[in-house]
Formats: sequence, structure tokens, C-alpha cells
Amino acid sequence: MKKRMAVLTAVLGAVSGGVLVKKVWLEKYRRQKAELEAAGRERDLFYTWLLLEQNGVELEEYFSAHGYKTAAILGMNREGRRLFAGLKDSEMVSVVFGVEADNYAAVHETLDIYRLGDDPLPQADCVVICDLERVSEKAAAVQTCGEPVALAQVLAWLLERHGIKPWDGAIKGWPPEERNEPDKR
Repeated sequence: MKKRMAVLTAVLGAVSGGVLVKKVWLEKYRRQKAELEAAGRERDLFYTWLLLEQNGVELEEYFSAHGYKTAAILGMNREGRRLFAGLKDSEMVSVVFGVEADNYAAVHETLDIYRLGDDPLPQADCVVICDLERVSEKAAAVQTCGEPVALAQVLAWLLERHGIKPWDGAIKGWPPEERNEPDKR
């Protein structure tokens, strides 16, 4: 009887250990898959941006066409800093402030950075959401200080406006519809 109990305990221990290992590996796989998908979206965004630059398309064209004279940037990461660099010398639109939703340690050399949810936000004609995750949630949070616009939406509008198609190098089906959430036009 003791021998059976020992074997049963060993079997149950092995099964529960196996279930735990499977659960840990499954969580790791899902996390890595999400990170890979995010990296793919970021790659596609930068590739599209580069394609527009190679075709001589200026970012400020979107803002002037929509009547935006002032803009704020939500997400002072690589995308946000690159957008600021592209617009800082513009005569048509001026970037008036930056907003951070997740990185509360972000600073900028020349731009005031506000903390979403902690600081009262000044007004701008639009707020360009440069983060690629939780876009609709962030758009809802900044609606009171300006019209939310996704960076992917800006680039997609410029692609369409200039007739840049997949055979010209554009990524087929970019951006995915769910990435274009904040646009109400």
C-alpha cells in the first residue's frame, strides 16, 4: 500500500509539474508573439514613412489639408521624436507640446512633456497618437485637448493622397483597419 501511494504521489507530482511547465511556456510564447507582432507593426510604420520620404511627401501636408495649425504628440518614443523632427521647422503646423501615457520619465530638449492623467493638458488642434498600442483608449483620454489622430492614419492618408500603391512599394493592406481607430472623418 505504501508503495502504491508513493507511486501515485510521484505520478501526480509529475503531472502537476508538467502542467505548470506547460503553463509557463505557453505564457512565454504568447508574450513573445505579442512582442513580435508589435515589432512588425512598428517596422511597417517606419517602412511606410521612409517610402513617403523617398517620394518627397511632406508630413505637414496632412495637417494643412485638415486645417490643423497646432499639434501635440502623444508618445515621445522613437515615432513621436521622429514626427517632432519632421514638423519642427514647418511653417504650416507647430508642435506645441508632448504627452506621455506610459513613460513618465520622458523628457525632451525643447518640448514641454505632460503626463496623461496627472497633468492638465493644454489645447491643440490635434493630438497625434504615436503609440501603436491601445490607440482607442489613448484617443479617448486626449479628446478634451484636441482631436485625436493616429500616426498610422496620417501616413495612410498621405499614401492615398499621392496614389502610392503596393506596386510602388507600399505594404499591401497597410495600415490594418483596427490601427486607424481615432479617425472620425
